[in-house]
Amino acid sequence: MKKILLILVFLVSSIGIAQEKDNYKKAVASFQNHFNNGDVTSIFNMFDDNFKQVLTLEKAKAYFKDEVSMDALGRIKTIEYKDTVRTGNNYTITFEKGVYNAYFFLGTDNKFEFIQLNSAKK
Repeated sequence: MKKILLILVFLVSSIGIAQEKDNYKKAVASFQNHFNNGDVTSIFNMFDDNFKQVLTLEKAKAYFKDEVSMDALGRIKTIEYKDTVRTGNNYTITFEKGVYNAYFFLGTDNKFEFIQLNSAKK
């Protein structure tokens, strides 16, 4: 009985503890660096080929300027890992002038297959 309980505790604790993988830490840190430098082209270069077909460089520049309001939000102060959904990660991004929720999905080549940024609801 003790062995079964011990096995259950181990399984629940190992399944229940979500953690950010190193490849995501590196990609998110690079994203933050490029964002803070206003370098949408370098962010775009982090996309995989399929994502680049959907979100071209021109569309990416418009997205970060108009939808995300890159200039109005200011620099990223922090990006905090929240949880993993499927194989992508949710984050809270705190800017100088706002807070956004973000979802980043990396492919096998550690390039972004998908990025979604939304203003956090208060």
